[in-house]
Amino acid sequence: MTVAVGAAGVITAGAVGAWLWVGSAKDSGACQKQLLADKRVRSALGAEYRSDLSCPALGAAVKHVTMGTTPGKHTLQQARAMQNLLTAVDDTVGTGDRTVDPALAVPLAQALADYADDTDQILTSVNVDYIRADTSSTSPWQDRTGVHMSMSVDTVLHVVRAVSDSPEAYATVRDAATRQAAADLAATPVTAGKETLTLRAKLCGRVLGSLDGVAEKVTGSVGRTGARKWGGDVATRLSAHASAPPAYGQDPAGHLIDSWKQELKGVDAADALARLEAQSMDMSRIWGKALGADGGLQDSLAYGSRDNAASARSDALDTLR
Repeated sequence: MTVAVGAAGVITAGAVGAWLWVGSAKDSGACQKQLLADKRVRSALGAEYRSDLSCPALGAAVKHVTMGTTPGKHTLQQARAMQNLLTAVDDTVGTGDRTVDPALAVPLAQALADYADDTDQILTSVNVDYIRADTSSTSPWQDRTGVHMSMSVDTVLHVVRAVSDSPEAYATVRDAATRQAAADLAATPVTAGKETLTLRAKLCGRVLGSLDGVAEKVTGSVGRTGARKWGGDVATRLSAHASAPPAYGQDPAGHLIDSWKQELKGVDAADALARLEAQSMDMSRIWGKALGADGGLQDSLAYGSRDNAASARSDALDTLR
């Protein structure tokens, strides 16, 4: 991520609309009634389109038209398809508690996770190329680093919320954001200086804090037991493949990811949501220690990330009201 220094399986109670959490074994038929009636979806799917696609079949088609053979690498056509699909989902579900069918939620989350670099840039809102593209007809676009896609922060948050009644879908998006954050942190050496290091930690907090807001929105309507179950499931999925952290000098991003996942592994369900909210602070703390930064800078990185995460969580909740 290029930054200019100085920028910055539960049931939803009371769910409304046609797109409801109806159980993974049953196709609600909502995909035909809602998304497949949208011209943007028909355009995005191209030859994959049929008006009678079930939600599972639509999910498979979404992945086929938006994801390439190399993770995170896309053609202009794939990025345009993803953009059309996300804006169509946003217009269908909007704010509030309406969600996509669970048979579509996971594949849509998997497709969204494949665009983690783009969503990272969108949620941090500091890259002028993405800001300009969001307000013009130039998205998606291609430059020397590859193909990129932009849209509004609100659309990204609405879609992530729409899939996140499914703990598996939410964990998929959060895991991708974790890996992107780790890669961004690892790409910033200690020689970059305090200002750049602090900015990087704050941007990490911005992305993960936005996802904290989504989690709070999801769990706020399911009661304490439902929230514990959802949070515990997410934490279990995120830490399922944690391994012994490699040395930072050998694999910086891997060190950050596995060190954090080791801390998350085995956390009690009652504490899972709190541990997730502490993620940006924890990863920044691990990063500062791995860099060999002095104690003052380590504290600055951790607390700066924490404060930005709290601000982003509040902003996300405002967007999702």
